[in-house]
Amino acid sequence: MRMMAILLGAAAFVYYVTGLKGSFTKRKRFYFALGTYIVLYVATMILVLSGENP
Repeated sequence: MRMMAILLGAAAFVYYVTGLKGSFTKRKRFYFALGTYIVLYVATMILVLSGENP
């Protein structure tokens, strides 16, 4: 649950940062945020599942 909150925070940060200049539409900003969430989630799952247990 904590990991999901961190990923949501990262996505919200990307959404905020892409909106600072005003050059992206709300839809593109949403896609960037969603892409960030998915990429971070997949990378985390790969690291967790490929980790070795001693």
